Amino acid sequence: MKANRSMRWPGAVVAASLLAVASLAQAAGPKPKHVDPARMAYERERANCLTGQSSEPRDVCLREAAAAYAQARQGKLSAPGDGPEQWAANALRRCLGQPLEDREMCERRVREGQVSGSVQGGGQLTTLTVRSTDIPKEPGR
Repeated sequence: MKANRSMRWPGAVVAASLLAVASLAQAAGPKPKHVDPARMAYERERANCLTGQSSEPRDVCLREAAAAYAQARQGKLSAPGDGPEQWAANALRRCLGQPLEDREMCERRVREGQVSGSVQGGGQLTTLTVRSTDIPKEPGR
């Protein structure tokens, strides 16, 4: 009887090993070859519409999400030159509207400032901390 058990033991180990390898291979699943960022954005927007996380009515939200996805697939969603470089140039142009004494700090804030917040959260805030050792000409003011 002992000889019979010892003969089954290596077979059981091999079978268990094969089962473990097969389950790991199945758990890993097939790897996606290409992830479409426009499709992913559409799916996120659609999920927001369906869960009520949009400020628009559901039908309007879904229609706009689908239209934006169609535009993105055709390459028409963003304007030519629309990107971080253009945004920075626009921010610097807005500094031209500041009074002369504030313009330099505005431009420094655009170039060197720290951004916090998010568009989705209500807006981005750019701050710049400047330490100065200047002594005011008129103390108390």
